[in-house]
Amino acid sequence: MDLAIRQKLTACLEHAEIECALLTATASVDWASGYETPIETGPNPFAGGPTALLVENHRATLLYPDCEAPDLGALGLAGLAYASYTPDHTQAPPQKYRAALRELIAGKSNLGVEFANLPGDLATVLAHAKPIDGRIEPLRAVKTPGEISSIRAALELCDLAQAVLPRLVQPGRSELAIWGDLRAALENKAGRRLPILADFVSGARTGDIGGPPTNRMINAGEWLLADIVPRLGNYWGDICGVTPAGEPGPRYGELRQLAGDALDFAISLIKPGAVAGEIDRLTREFISSRGYTPYPHHTGHGIGVCYHEAPRIVAGDTTALQQNMVIALEPGVYFPGECGVRMEDVVLVTATGAEIMTTHRHNSPR
Repeated sequence: MDLAIRQKLTACLEHAEIECALLTATASVDWASGYETPIETGPNPFAGGPTALLVENHRATLLYPDCEAPDLGALGLAGLAYASYTPDHTQAPPQKYRAALRELIAGKSNLGVEFANLPGDLATVLAHAKPIDGRIEPLRAVKTPGEISSIRAALELCDLAQAVLPRLVQPGRSELAIWGDLRAALENKAGRRLPILADFVSGARTGDIGGPPTNRMINAGEWLLADIVPRLGNYWGDICGVTPAGEPGPRYGELRQLAGDALDFAISLIKPGAVAGEIDRLTREFISSRGYTPYPHHTGHGIGVCYHEAPRIVAGDTTALQQNMVIALEPGVYFPGECGVRMEDVVLVTATGAEIMTTHRHNSPR
């Protein structure tokens, strides 16, 4: 466990007058334990319930199916495994999970629980516990030094993606072919499989904000909008840029410049105390002042163990930014059914402003 995260959790429990907490949301468990929940193939069909973490004053215990193999020693955790799926006991995991959960919380009279992710039939077992749903995400908004380091590593993959794309994006290639080559490059760099979320669209599809890659062939003069979001370990990166196929027309340069200018303006607003909703409002006004309709999505969001988390840079959000928040900013301009551009950087809120953590715009031609 990250010691700084442990200290945050301890302070939160003390403030709530709770002696121990049962975390059950995937993001909460991963953040508090360092355990990397497998997500690429969806929920584990051999598990009997959500992986859980019991946090006490001097220890943390992970409840997990025996078909997964966390390195408890490296994570600094105790562990309680339960029997998962076997061909002759296909219905056993839920029963084993419930028995193990009862064992885990036995004797814990002053217990806080994230209830929303647990099977409903466990409500009676945990009737004595206090709900703590919604208390953990705010703790994640300000990153520890270890988290910032992990996010930087994920962002290196993001910058690599934008650096590789000019070689891959060529007229006559399909979005899927380019995507396959890009994913291989990122996984070769990481030395492992990677969960990756992406908007990967070309031509008229760029005017519709995003979507997955398809068999659409890219024509000369069009561009690819690539919003690449890989998870390395427990932490996500996020980056968006546009790459032309061959020599682009003047519209490309015009829209790219506008989106880049709006992004620079948004970055200039980042500092401790700045209000999320005001950053959103002013960035939209910047684009309107240039004679364009502002984008229909958020201006930005936090990243960490989730690729979209607090703080959210959206209209009306009164959150005041704090030092060591990590925020992705991504203004854009779109013409539905025709074309669109979005530019994105990730920034770290510093004591006096913002550090731009991504480098792709500085290392690629405008």
